[in-house]
Amino acid sequence: MGKVLTLLYHRVNELERDINLLAVSADNFYEHMRWLKENYQIVRFEEDWNQLDGEAVCITFDDGYADNFTKALPILKELKIPATVFMSTGNIGKKREFWWDELESDLFCRISKDELELKDDVFGCKWIARNRQERKNLYETLHWLMINNRTKMWNWLQQMENWEDVLEDDRKINYLLDAGEYRALYSPELTIGAHTVNHCVLSKMSVQEQENEICGSKEMLEHMFGNKIEVFSYPFGGRNDYTNDTKEICRKLGFHKAASNFPGIWKENMELYEIPRNIIRNWDKEEFKNKIRRFWKDT
Repeated sequence: MGKVLTLLYHRVNELERDINLLAVSADNFYEHMRWLKENYQIVRFEEDWNQLDGEAVCITFDDGYADNFTKALPILKELKIPATVFMSTGNIGKKREFWWDELESDLFCRISKDELELKDDVFGCKWIARNRQERKNLYETLHWLMINNRTKMWNWLQQMENWEDVLEDDRKINYLLDAGEYRALYSPELTIGAHTVNHCVLSKMSVQEQENEICGSKEMLEHMFGNKIEVFSYPFGGRNDYTNDTKEICRKLGFHKAASNFPGIWKENMELYEIPRNIIRNWDKEEFKNKIRRFWKDT
């Protein structure tokens, strides 16, 4: 009977600040991939896993950061390892960070004021932000509010731009590429999957809004790469971040599989629109090996 351990990466880069622990260094990523190739069969996300015999590993990335193509892909090509990149399309070519990176940049790069005020009829508040820990606490609070109040999020980010009085850097390291740059870097080692337009919590949206988000990313990626996009990953991906309606939309739009974000192992004949994935952090080789073995053991 086949079993698949699906791994979830986000970035391959070395960042000065990485509050969400999304980045894995290129050196560590290389060691991860080399060890996996030496010890497991590595399968594509879109394959029919019901035909597998034994244990396998699948490599995925969420969001579509430029470094998936500029730093991770050369390693994947060298080692002849396939992977899937689920891309959120709203910021492609816009020279703007994802909202969570923008929030981090504002609080840790651009603002030096010790007191910050958010004006809102429900969530308005003042915070003291004199040091890194206070700013980290503020980041976690605002991150939670923005996830759960998306209609207000852009207004809050605009307010934060008005707080800015220091511009240390513009964080180009977080930008997505232009569509043409993605096409130029594309390689057969990669499968491209959709990940919505604006990286929304789909469960908090109407059915029509969900379909617009999912279909919009699918259509843009098909236009960009000239291929059918047949796999999808739910933004955030916890069990409460999407619904049965979301899964039905994916089926209707022609996706063959959808990836979630909770730990586990896919086993033969399991649900194909709720593939569990195990998040990978910036672990060295030995810690990575121990974590992989633990993933198998815990499920």
